[in-house]
Amino acid sequence: MAAMGAEPARACPRLFSRVLPVACMGLVALNDHWLKGSGWLPGWFTGKLSDVAGLYFAPLLLAELSLLGWPASGPPAVLRRVVGAALAVGGGFTAIKTWPAADALYEAGLSALWRNPVRNTMDPTDLPALLMLGLAVGTAWRSLGRGEAPALPAGGEEQGAGR
Repeated sequence: MAAMGAEPARACPRLFSRVLPVACMGLVALNDHWLKGSGWLPGWFTGKLSDVAGLYFAPLLLAELSLLGWPASGPPAVLRRVVGAALAVGGGFTAIKTWPAADALYEAGLSALWRNPVRNTMDPTDLPALLMLGLAVGTAWRSLGRGEAPALPAGGEEQGAGR
């Protein structure tokens, strides 16, 4: 319980840590590390599968992580965070699919991080997958409006009353 006169601890709505976004992240991992190149599915399909699933979960993950570090007060502020994350993910995705310099930077950065070569396929035909960003924002909007996004304690504090 908060001390008298102190603000109650804020809670972070669960945007990413729900079944569908976590399943999409698992699908990307399964697809990228097992299905791609296995011959079980065509290469064009496995490429599109990762794009669609990744563009759904990535903005929700980024928004939830940002809310854990820097809580927002109220659903409108949370939704603005999701929209900002979706715009950032969409901008990055568009850049690595269409701009050779961004593609090279992306590959070099991930290769250094994973200590393994990472290859990205520049392919403007992947851009329709950006529609998944709208689905992610819509999912967050609906869950916040209905109170379906149960809260996690923000920043390791005890659970507060609001979002």
